Amino acid sequence: MWTLGDLFILILVIAAVGIWVRHDQFRRRALGLARRATEKADVQLLDQSVSLRRVGLARDDRGWPQLTRRFGFEFSRRGYDRFRGHVDFAGDHVAEVELDLGDPHWRHERD
Repeated sequence: MWTLGDLFILILVIAAVGIWVRHDQFRRRALGLARRATEKADVQLLDQSVSLRRVGLARDDRGWPQLTRRFGFEFSRRGYDRFRGHVDFAGDHVAEVELDLGDPHWRHERD
Protein backbone atom coordinates (compact mmCIF):
# COMPACT_ATOMS: atom_id res chain seq x y z
CA MET A 1 0.00 0.00 0.00
CA TRP A 2 1.20 3.49 -0.84
CA THR A 3 1.79 5.91 2.00
CA LEU A 4 1.39 9.66 1.81
CA GLY A 5 5.19 10.01 1.84
CA ASP A 6 5.53 7.66 -1.13
CA LEU A 7 2.99 9.67 -3.13
CA PHE A 8 4.77 12.91 -2.27
CA ILE A 9 8.11 11.51 -3.50
CA LEU A 10 6.46 10.23 -6.67
CA ILE A 11 4.96 13.66 -7.35
CA LEU A 12 8.36 15.30 -6.81
CA VAL A 13 10.05 12.89 -9.23
CA ILE A 14 7.37 13.46 -11.89
CA ALA A 15 7.66 17.24 -11.46
CA ALA A 16 11.47 17.10 -11.75
CA VAL A 17 11.26 15.07 -14.96
CA GLY A 18 8.68 17.51 -16.37
CA ILE A 19 10.90 20.50 -15.57
CA TRP A 20 13.92 18.82 -17.16
CA VAL A 21 11.98 17.96 -20.35
CA ARG A 22 10.65 21.53 -20.63
CA HIS A 23 14.14 22.98 -20.11
CA ASP A 24 15.53 20.68 -22.81
CA GLN A 25 12.86 21.91 -25.26
CA PHE A 26 13.89 25.54 -24.66
CA ARG A 27 17.59 24.65 -24.92
CA ARG A 28 17.02 22.98 -28.30
CA ARG A 29 15.02 25.98 -29.57
CA ALA A 30 17.77 28.35 -28.39
CA LEU A 31 20.45 26.28 -30.13
CA GLY A 32 18.50 26.36 -33.40
CA LEU A 33 18.03 30.12 -33.14
CA ALA A 34 21.73 30.63 -32.33
CA ARG A 35 22.72 28.53 -35.35
CA ARG A 36 20.46 30.53 -37.67
CA ALA A 37 21.67 33.87 -36.30
CA THR A 38 25.35 32.96 -36.65
CA GLU A 39 24.82 31.61 -40.17
CA LYS A 40 22.99 34.79 -41.16
CA ALA A 41 25.81 36.94 -39.72
CA ASP A 42 28.41 34.72 -41.46
CA VAL A 43 30.21 33.86 -38.21
CA GLN A 44 31.07 30.51 -36.62
CA LEU A 45 29.07 29.16 -33.66
CA LEU A 46 31.66 27.83 -31.20
CA ASP A 47 31.19 24.54 -29.32
CA GLN A 48 27.83 24.02 -31.11
CA SER A 49 26.06 24.60 -27.80
CA VAL A 50 24.12 27.05 -25.68
CA SER A 51 23.99 27.30 -21.90
CA LEU A 52 21.39 28.61 -19.51
CA ARG A 53 22.65 31.90 -18.11
CA ARG A 54 19.65 33.35 -16.31
CA VAL A 55 16.12 32.50 -15.21
CA GLY A 56 13.83 35.18 -13.84
CA LEU A 57 10.35 36.59 -13.62
CA ALA A 58 8.95 39.51 -15.60
CA ARG A 59 5.50 40.87 -16.33
CA ASP A 60 3.88 40.45 -19.71
CA ASP A 61 1.82 43.10 -21.52
CA ARG A 62 -1.23 42.33 -19.39
CA GLY A 63 0.70 42.50 -16.11
CA TRP A 64 0.82 38.75 -15.47
CA PRO A 65 4.11 37.25 -14.25
CA GLN A 66 5.98 35.05 -16.70
CA LEU A 67 9.20 33.09 -16.61
CA THR A 68 12.12 34.51 -18.58
CA ARG A 69 15.16 32.55 -19.70
CA ARG A 70 18.48 33.60 -21.24
CA PHE A 71 20.67 31.12 -23.07
CA GLY A 72 24.18 32.24 -23.94
CA PHE A 73 26.56 31.09 -26.63
CA GLU A 74 29.90 32.05 -28.13
CA PHE A 75 30.88 32.64 -31.73
CA SER A 76 33.94 33.67 -33.73
CA ARG A 77 34.54 35.86 -36.75
CA ARG A 78 37.97 34.59 -37.71
CA GLY A 79 38.43 31.41 -35.66
CA TYR A 80 40.79 32.84 -33.03
CA ASP A 81 38.56 35.46 -31.40
CA ARG A 82 35.50 34.90 -29.20
CA PHE A 83 32.33 36.92 -28.98
CA ARG A 84 29.19 36.37 -26.95
CA GLY A 85 25.57 36.17 -27.96
CA HIS A 86 22.31 35.27 -26.29
CA VAL A 87 18.76 34.09 -26.92
CA ASP A 88 16.06 35.41 -24.58
CA PHE A 89 12.66 33.84 -24.01
CA ALA A 90 9.72 35.57 -22.32
CA GLY A 91 7.26 32.88 -21.42
CA ASP A 92 7.06 30.58 -24.46
CA HIS A 93 7.99 33.32 -26.95
CA VAL A 94 11.36 34.42 -28.28
CA ALA A 95 12.05 37.90 -26.93
CA GLU A 96 15.48 38.56 -28.44
CA VAL A 97 18.39 36.98 -30.30
CA GLU A 98 21.53 39.09 -30.09
CA LEU A 99 25.09 38.75 -31.32
CA ASP A 100 27.55 41.06 -29.57
CA LEU A 101 29.78 42.04 -32.48
CA GLY A 102 31.69 44.62 -30.43
CA ASP A 103 34.99 43.93 -28.73
CA PRO A 104 35.61 40.24 -28.03
CA HIS A 105 35.79 39.23 -24.38
CA TRP A 106 38.80 37.08 -25.25
CA ARG A 107 41.26 37.82 -28.02
CA HIS A 108 44.31 35.86 -29.12
CA GLU A 109 46.97 38.30 -30.24
CA ARG A 110 48.83 37.12 -33.34
CA ASP A 111 52.55 37.73 -33.81
